[in-house]
This record gives sequence, structure tokens and C-alpha cells, in this order.
Amino acid sequence: MTAFSLGKGVTLNSAEELEAALRQIGATRYHNLHPFHRLLHGGKLNKGQVQAWALNRYYYQSTIPIKDAVVISRVRDRGIRLEWRHRIEDHDGDLGTEGGIERWLKLTEGLGLDSAYVESTEGILPATRFAVDAYVHFVRDKTPLEAIASSLTELFAPNLHEERISECWRITISSIPIS
Repeated sequence: MTAFSLGKGVTLNSAEELEAALRQIGATRYHNLHPFHRLLHGGKLNKGQVQAWALNRYYYQSTIPIKDAVVISRVRDRGIRLEWRHRIEDHDGDLGTEGGIERWLKLTEGLGLDSAYVESTEGILPATRFAVDAYVHFVRDKTPLEAIASSLTELFAPNLHEERISECWRITISSIPIS
């Protein structure tokens, strides 16, 4: 099963069935299940590997508001545009507020990377640039429904964020000496 094929003869008769099918795909194929992410979250990577991941991931994170602006530009419904707008602010921030991109820059700085170098994107892998740019082209070229459907992180991310926070908390607590 892929994100584009639920199998022969599968018919979805309601929004609830579509959501259940998407959640099943996410439960078995979301990026947190990839072996690389298991190594990353398990603390098995060296500093250079984490730096490379953060540098390349920055390009993706910094492109998300561009992708979301493309999505908004394709939707005629004002209510949907207003609802979607927060996604841009989540990443770009707003006057006086920090967004996700700033937090990624702090992460890369903490890993010893120069912010100007990270923001230049000159060090990212060509495959990263290709994949991220293809994502923007996808939301530009496909139907608005497909563009919105490609952005369903909310279906899967809350559990992933809980898992990451729980793991960080466990590591932090276990490192505190008890006397």
C-alpha cells in the first residue's frame, strides 16, 4: 500500500474512512519509522551526521512557508486561506515572535554550524534540494485538494512530538544524579 494506492477494490465512502486510511499509511510509513530516524532519535549518530541532517532539514523547514503560500494562492475560499495562514506564521514567526525557522537556526548553531552558511543552503545535498523543490512544484501543479492533502503532518506529528518529548525527558531525568 502506498499513499497513492489503497489496494484494488478499496472504496472509501466517508471522510472518516479516508482519515482512517491515511492514519494507517502514516502509522506504517511516516518518516519517524525510517532506520535513519531511529538512529537519530536513539542517539546513535555522530556529531557530523547530526549536523548534516540538521543542515539538510533546515532547507526543508525553511521552504515549508513558501509551499504553504503556494497552497494559499490556489484556494478561492477565504475561510480556508485564513485557516491555512497560521502555518506560514508557525514557521516564519511574526513581528516580535519566533517561528520554527529561527528555532532550526538555533539548533544548527548549537551543533556548531554557522547560521550564514546554513541560511545560504550551499552545503545541502543535491537530492535534498531536488526533493524539497519538487514538493513545492507538486503543490503548485496538482489540484488544491492534492496540495492540501500533501500537508497532513497534523495527522501524524502530535504522536511523534510526544514521543520525542518523552524520550528527551527520560534522557534528562536519567542524567540527574540522585544522592
